[in-house]
Amino acid sequence: MIDRIHAFRAALQNAAAEQRVPTTHGVGLFAPSVREVYDMNYVRAEQPAPAAELIADAERLMEDYFHKRVILERADARTATDFRAHGWTVVPHLIMAHTREPDRRADTSMVREVSFADLADARREVTVGEPWGDDEISSLLDEAKRRIMGAVPTRFFAAFAEGEIAAYCEVRGDGEVSQIEDVNTLTRFRGRGLGRAIVQRAVDEARATSDLVYLEALADDWPRELYAKLGFDVVGERHFNTLFPHPLTRLRVRTPRLELRLGTDTELRELGRVALAGIHDPAVMPFEFPWTDDLSEETVLDYHRTRLQEFSADDWELGLVVFYRGRPVGIQSVRAERFAETKRVTTGSWLGRGWQGQGLGTEMRAAVLQLAFGGLAAKVAVSGAVAGNPPSLGVSRKLGYGVVGSHTVSPRGEPLEHTDLELRREHFRPPVPVELVALAPLLPLFGAA
Repeated sequence: MIDRIHAFRAALQNAAAEQRVPTTHGVGLFAPSVREVYDMNYVRAEQPAPAAELIADAERLMEDYFHKRVILERADARTATDFRAHGWTVVPHLIMAHTREPDRRADTSMVREVSFADLADARREVTVGEPWGDDEISSLLDEAKRRIMGAVPTRFFAAFAEGEIAAYCEVRGDGEVSQIEDVNTLTRFRGRGLGRAIVQRAVDEARATSDLVYLEALADDWPRELYAKLGFDVVGERHFNTLFPHPLTRLRVRTPRLELRLGTDTELRELGRVALAGIHDPAVMPFEFPWTDDLSEETVLDYHRTRLQEFSADDWELGLVVFYRGRPVGIQSVRAERFAETKRVTTGSWLGRGWQGQGLGTEMRAAVLQLAFGGLAAKVAVSGAVAGNPPSLGVSRKLGYGVVGSHTVSPRGEPLEHTDLELRREHFRPPVPVELVALAPLLPLFGAA
């Protein structure tokens, strides 16, 4: 029985993946089109193996992902302990097969078969109701579901209450094995027995075509008790081992031409190559700290990793990678100390020489100022420009900064004048529309809640 379930699931996973990469202990299964959907991007290990080796596989194959995940298809307590020791989260999933009749038959008269399109509003309500949910994630989950539907015949069932969909689930099957999946009841309709009704109907439909019906349940969640009452018994266990990314990786700042966000390791290395190709005339140092004099892909990667690791509400720096036409072209940073008290931020930026002179510097600074003023409720933004860096000074003037003083810096040992600039929130007029995505739940991290 369990071998048939594993074979069914493996065939489905393989068919739904856009990329399959063999590893020592299994296979990496990836769908880059929905890279933020963890259940579509992971390393699958068929048998227990040393956690350190599985982690190494994930780190090697998933450099271009914020998260890392290894699904161990046959659970092992020792491996789970080792994953946890490395800081990973281990979530046991129970594999439950339908082996007997339910303790009682549920009334399924309110349950109907529906299309995937019919579930759009209900699915969105469930997703945005989660702490991590928003419209963008909801859309990505829908696209991931379409990949599943393309890999195996899938039917959807919904329970109706007060004229609308109140609960739903799906049945995936190949004619021999069927899986009941994605069982959800909308929060405002819970406590009415609708979960039992839709699972009962799904079981009836699945048994009409398949001699083996199963589902999965979180080991520490209450639905496993409902499934046991409906005739399901535990026949196996899988472990989802996940290294979750920093919450700030969810943030997106968008303008008509640009997207600003944190970068994956792969993207930061590409950004390092952009910097190595040239930011400024080597004879001139336009930065207060001469970081481009000691530059490599690894120094760029290490700098951004360190800033994220040290990020705190009292002292933070957010180095947003600037993406133009999908590729990293520069950095727009914003930083603050004791932001909750000062409401003051400092910005800094650089742009690869191949993308200078196109107005991107103004657009990316406007984006981060809108994040600061419109998103975080900052009152003042400060910046500056070293003598010999007129483009930076020009961007500041376009955006309304005023000169408030100057001081002397010596980035290469020779004294240079540094012009100090300031912009107050009431004087800022964004020259382009700016969209802030997934910011609200992140506000406490900035000291802005």
